[in-house]
Amino acid sequence: MAAPLTERIWRASTPATIERDLADLWRDVGAKGPVARAIMSNLVIVRAARVERRAGVSIDEVAGQHPSRVLIIDHEQAGSGPCGITGARVGVVTYGPPEARYGVELVAVRSACTDESLPALIRRLVRGERPISVWWAEDLSNVPLLASIVDMGRQLVYDSRHWASVSKGVKAIEPWQHLDLADVNWRRLAPIRRAIIEAAKIDRTDWRPSDVRIAHRADHESLAWLLVGWLASRLGWNDDRPRVEQLQDGDAVLSVSIGMSADPIKIRSDGRQVVVQHASRPSSIIAVPLEGEADAVAAELHTLSHDVRLHDALSALHRYFNAA
Repeated sequence: MAAPLTERIWRASTPATIERDLADLWRDVGAKGPVARAIMSNLVIVRAARVERRAGVSIDEVAGQHPSRVLIIDHEQAGSGPCGITGARVGVVTYGPPEARYGVELVAVRSACTDESLPALIRRLVRGERPISVWWAEDLSNVPLLASIVDMGRQLVYDSRHWASVSKGVKAIEPWQHLDLADVNWRRLAPIRRAIIEAAKIDRTDWRPSDVRIAHRADHESLAWLLVGWLASRLGWNDDRPRVEQLQDGDAVLSVSIGMSADPIKIRSDGRQVVVQHASRPSSIIAVPLEGEADAVAAELHTLSHDVRLHDALSALHRYFNAA
C-alpha cells in the first residue's frame, strides 16, 4: 500500500508551458517543507473523453504505489473537424508524513482523434531514461487502441474484465503481442489456474475440450475465456473448445467441471477462495488474495516483464475467435 495521500494540486496549463508550470508547482509544494520528487517510470494513461469514469481505479493510489511521471490523455473520437490538443493541466500529488514526503507529477491533456502531434508531445514530456508503460483505462473492445501511443511503450496494461466483447478485445490486442502485455484480469485467474494444476495431480492431464465445462457469472465472461485460452495453450487443443456458459444463480464467480465420469473434478471460486472437490480426496481450498484494482495495476507496473503464459493464452483465443 502507498503512504497516505496528503495533498493534490492542479493548475491550468498549455502544451507549450507544461514544463515551466510544473516547475512553478514544485516550488510551491516545496515551500511547505521538504519533498522528494519520485519517479520510477513514465506512465501514459489513455481514457475516453466524455465518458463517465468507472469507480474503483484511483490514479492517485496507483501513482502512490508506483511513482511515475503520469501523463493522462482524455481522448475523444472526433468527426470531420480538425485534430489537436484542446487543453492541458499539470498537477502534483504528495504522500507521506511531513518529515518524509514524496511527490508525483501529473500532466493531463485532452486530444481529438488520432493527431500525429500527440505522440510528439508525449515524447517531449516523458523522461527518456525511464521505461514507458501505457495503461489503457477503457474497454479496448469498444475504444480502439491508438497505435501511435501504444507503440511508444514497452508495456501495455489493461483489464479485460471490462470488455463488452471478448472476441473483439482479443482481436484488438493481437497486433501488440510484441509488447509486455499486462491484463489485470489475468491476475484474478491465478488462484483458479493453481487449482487446476492441483486437479491435475488427481487425474490425468490429457483432458480433451469435451471433458471440460466452464460456467461464469455474467460480469466475468472474459475470465472464463482466459481460462479456455490457458487450457488450450497448455494442453495443445486446436479447433475444439470446451463448453462455456453463464451461471444462472449462486454466488460463484467461476466454476469448472473436469471429466466425463459420474464423479468429475469440480472447481469453484466465489472471489474469496477456490475450492477443489473430488470424491477420492478431501476438498482443498486455495485462498484468493485481497487486492484492490489500484493495487493490481501498481503490481503489474512493478513487474514489467513478458508473461509468456498470458501471451500463449491470448494467441490460442485469437485462433478460436478467428475460426468462429
